[in-house]
Amino acid sequence: MFIDFLISKFEILVFISVLLIVIGFFLLFLYQSHKFEINKTLVVNYSEIIKKSNLETKGYLADIASILEIQKNEILKITDKISFLEREINRLGSIKGSEDILGIAIDMARKGEDKESIKNKTNLRDDEIEAIYTYYRK
Repeated sequence: MFIDFLISKFEILVFISVLLIVIGFFLLFLYQSHKFEINKTLVVNYSEIIKKSNLETKGYLADIASILEIQKNEILKITDKISFLEREINRLGSIKGSEDILGIAIDMARKGEDKESIKNKTNLRDDEIEAIYTYYRK
């Protein structure tokens, strides 16, 4: 009886089944389309956030570059000052060293030592030794 009913209504049952499958696919398509729009909106929002972040990062990097350039210029100025101070220290050291050598030569001349011993100890030129020997010899 039930089988007879199914067989008699077989065409209708197949039609309804196909219709339900088509409606299901249509609803699935609408659901996927809706999800696609949501995902599209999310991707666009994330891309805008990333773009904004990149612009901020670019600004920060530009600021850092300008700060580093200023610091580089300051370091160059300081390096020049240090070089100048080193030259001055060397110059003053050589002046002080030559004053010490002259003082030793004058003391030796006052003590009556000969020109050759003064030259050997101080490594002064002959004209310097002659001047010291002339003015400071006893």
